[in-house]
Amino acid sequence: MHRRSFLTLAGTGATLSIAGCTSVFEASLPDDLEGTEPDSDQLPAPSIGSGPVAIDVYEDFGCPSCHDFQADVFPDLEKRLLETDEATYRHRDFPLPADDQSVAMASVARAVQAETMTDDDPAGEFFTYKRAVIAADDWSEDALVDLAASEADIDRNVVADALEEGTYSPTLVADWNRGDEAGVEGTPTVVVDGEQVEDPFDLEAIVSSVEDAT
Repeated sequence: MHRRSFLTLAGTGATLSIAGCTSVFEASLPDDLEGTEPDSDQLPAPSIGSGPVAIDVYEDFGCPSCHDFQADVFPDLEKRLLETDEATYRHRDFPLPADDQSVAMASVARAVQAETMTDDDPAGEFFTYKRAVIAADDWSEDALVDLAASEADIDRNVVADALEEGTYSPTLVADWNRGDEAGVEGTPTVVVDGEQVEDPFDLEAIVSSVEDAT
């Protein structure tokens, strides 16, 4: 069962036009990550494509609007900008948290990345797991670990230990701090070449931003 806490869906009321997940209060580092020193060198940003313009997308695994972005925007973004080598898509973690398990999902995803990455593919099976967890109905910690083991064909115990010990929390904190410094307040947030795109669901605005940065 998915339990969502401290979450509002922008864009559902008359005064807001852009959809997304935001904290009821000012965005702050989740309690699960408090006291963790950031380490931006622990793992590379999971990326797709090799174009010269960076598209950083800040997401919360538990955010329904991030799921909508992946379903409705990413496929065309990939076709128009990534497959043509115009841009590089980089996943950035920004747990609000939109769900009680947001940090756990991100932590397991990074464990999958760490266990499957290669020199030629630094993301490893990260995006495979990301797609699977978005589609999953059970986000309990046992289910998240089982899903990682089955989708990425890795040792379940290694993933479980990484989750319990917070092994990749330094990466999550580094991403969160990066987003906070960039003015990220909700998810998804799209940043092209250092500049936020006002509406993350406006594919044409993203394409235009990439073209302007080229």
